[in-house]
Amino acid sequence: MSDYIVESKSRKELRRLARVLRKHLGLENELWIPIVELLDVLAEVFSDFSYEIVGDNELPNGTHAETDIRTGHIKIKESVYLRACNGEGRDRMTIAHEIGHYFTLCFCGFSLQRNFKRQEVKPFNDPEWQAKCFAGEFMVAHHLTGDMSVSEIVEACGVSIDAADYQHNHRG
Repeated sequence: MSDYIVESKSRKELRRLARVLRKHLGLENELWIPIVELLDVLAEVFSDFSYEIVGDNELPNGTHAETDIRTGHIKIKESVYLRACNGEGRDRMTIAHEIGHYFTLCFCGFSLQRNFKRQEVKPFNDPEWQAKCFAGEFMVAHHLTGDMSVSEIVEACGVSIDAADYQHNHRG
């Protein structure tokens, strides 16, 4: 159950947003997104974007990174950052997920409200689903991976097998 509800966005809309960002950053035709280096680029390009690497004990257990949507500031656990620097797909995707929160909620300003009634939130209205979807579309570009197998996507895009499989199965 999500604590928040955002305005509905489809995979197609989030794919379009990811592709616009890729194009804006000159990465439209790149399979491997340099996600760690991109943090510094985003901080230069977008005045309200910032990030910091924090000790693993500074975020709650089970939280690998978080985005403050009021400030556009991302905190990333040091172990996650270091593994992402070493090309670990899951951790690279974690950073892309937080960048997804920044772009959907801070930059694009998708409307966000608290789910006080604790109602069931459909995926298209769930900020976590949207960030996950954006991250997948950003890291595994639909227009570049259409003919690839899951293992080819893992190798070329630097994502986990789970992420590659998910994107492979949601090409439509």
